[in-house]
This record gives sequence, structure tokens and C-alpha cells, in this order.
Amino acid sequence: MSKVTILGAGITGMGIASQLPKNTEITILGDFLPGDAMDQRYVSQWAGAIWLGVHDSTPWEQSMQLNSFSELWRIAERHPESGIRQIEMTEIMDNGDPTEVWYQGKVPGFRFMAPSDLPQGAKFGMKFQTVVITPPTFLPWFRQHLENQGVKFQRTYVKTLRDLRGMGHDVLINATGFGAMKLLDVEEKRITPVRQQNIRLRKEGYNRCYIRRGPDGYYSTAFARGDGTIYMGGIKTVGEFDFTAYEDQRKTIMQRQHDNQPDVFPSPNPLDYDFITDHVGVFPIIEHQNGGIRVEKELLHGQKVIHAYGQEAGGFTFSFGLGQEVSKYVQEYLTELPKPAETPIPSKL
Repeated sequence: MSKVTILGAGITGMGIASQLPKNTEITILGDFLPGDAMDQRYVSQWAGAIWLGVHDSTPWEQSMQLNSFSELWRIAERHPESGIRQIEMTEIMDNGDPTEVWYQGKVPGFRFMAPSDLPQGAKFGMKFQTVVITPPTFLPWFRQHLENQGVKFQRTYVKTLRDLRGMGHDVLINATGFGAMKLLDVEEKRITPVRQQNIRLRKEGYNRCYIRRGPDGYYSTAFARGDGTIYMGGIKTVGEFDFTAYEDQRKTIMQRQHDNQPDVFPSPNPLDYDFITDHVGVFPIIEHQNGGIRVEKELLHGQKVIHAYGQEAGGFTFSFGLGQEVSKYVQEYLTELPKPAETPIPSKL
């Protein structure tokens, strides 16, 4: 039986594990593991966690996103206890071109909105069926699902991939995200931190999934999760690694949702609602100009390594599709023919 070690126990590492051949012995290692208390360093816990097509995507990235959507949709249908549920998305665009929305016609129920249904200032909008995930519910559920299939989880802190040579694996997968910057034999320089401040609150009867995108990084979201909470955002800042929650940003988030959905958020004051907490996450991205998502093989310290990281807050959007791409590389490694031993050339007498 082939052995694969995955370093990184977030949605990327677990998504990869789910796509590997069933006869593979898999061990997932991580500083943090599903089921741990909330910690901002465990990035997957803090994702907004919906499926939303990334607009500026290559065909390869689009394929990964759609393959991930199929898996998430299937889980929502078969396992409502997983923390994934199906919901209709309303996506409003203040700029851009509707002909460039690559996922039109590829996800269920996709349709462009009539101009009369758009809010003031919007250029176009669309509705479609998607999924929304509650990470604190889904991550432990997914871990149990994988453990039932024989996957092992182990809490481990490593400074280099070299440290893992004694694990006995045939393939080592580096799905560490920010950890790739700290591993001494990787030291990824291309990762950019992306800070997102959001809030969570409760409001009886809210059952929508809404996003509005505008110029200069403007976006306003309100996602109704399956646990009765609303994940609302957000303020996005590229290049910042700061977990501080700022009051002015909290007020801006609520003001935007009041402006966009005044029928359900009649007040712009967060304190007029059942406010739970600020929700600040920082996510690792490799921007397109720096090469984009890294899925790459490398021989390192005698180990067959596959690197898989860099997709920012699109961890859930890419998860299973990225896992399928990594699985192809695993298969390539496992089916390589051994190199023939070199035959010494006889010396001439």
C-alpha cells in the first residue's frame, strides 16, 4: 500500500486527502487540527466559506472550482449534519462585464437579474444556487469522515520538510499555506497576506446569501450559515497581517449592508442587532503576477514532494478540485518507473 503524508490539516490538506486513491495510507499532520478551539492562526476556521466563482480565473482554476462545487453540493445533499447547506446566491456587480462571468450556465439556477431588480448604481447582477459552509461544524465532521476511511491525524510542528523523512511515506504533500513561508527548506517568498475584517451576528428569519462588489476593493456580504448566524463582511486589505478588529470597520460593514438590504437590516448600527463578535482572518495568496496557485512537484531531501497552496480565501471554493489536481501528481509519482542502474563502461586496456 502506498503511503502519503500531508502537512497541513486545513480544508486544503483534507480536501486533498479525500481525493487520493482509497488504497492509500494517509497521515495528515498539523499544528492545528479540526476540532480545536477557534484560533486565527488556523486559517480554515475563519473563512467566509461559501462557493463563489473567482472572477479573474484561468481555465485551469475554473476547472478546479467547478470540481470542488460538485463535491460540496453532493455533501450538502447527502449530509445535512456536515455544516454545508444549499442556498441561493445574489451577486451584485457595480463594474465588470456580464459576458465575462465564466460560471454562467455552469452552476444550478444561474440567471441574470432584470435591470429593474438591481439596486441603484449596480451595473448587473445574477442569482444562482450555491453552498454555504459553517467551518466550526464542517471541519470536525470532515475529519471524522476521513478517519472513518482510515485517514490518520497527528499534531506535529515541523521547521523543515527534511524533518519528515522518517515518516516512511512515498509522497509528501506540503499544504501548509502560510506555513510555506516559515519552512526553512521552502521559504516561500511569493505569498501575500490578505486581511479581511468581518462580523458575525444573529437575526431571526434571515435566509439569504448576498454579495455586492464594487470598485477599489469594495465588497459587502451577508451569508446565512446553517448554525443560525450571519457572516457579514467586509473590509479587505492586501498586504496586512493584522488580527486587530477596528470599530470603524465594524461600523462600515454594517452601514453597507443597511444600504444594500435595508428591508432586513433597517439600522446601520451593529449594536441594534444580536451582535456576536468581530471576525478577522488573514489568508495567504500567491497573486497571478507572481505565478498564482502553486501545485508543483519537487524532489527535496530524497522525498517526492508536492506543493499545494496560495489560493487565498478561496480555500473552500478550490478545496476538492485542488485535491484532484494533486492526486494526479501523486499518481505520476507512484507510477514512475525506477531508474535503471548505470552500467560502468569498461576501460580500454
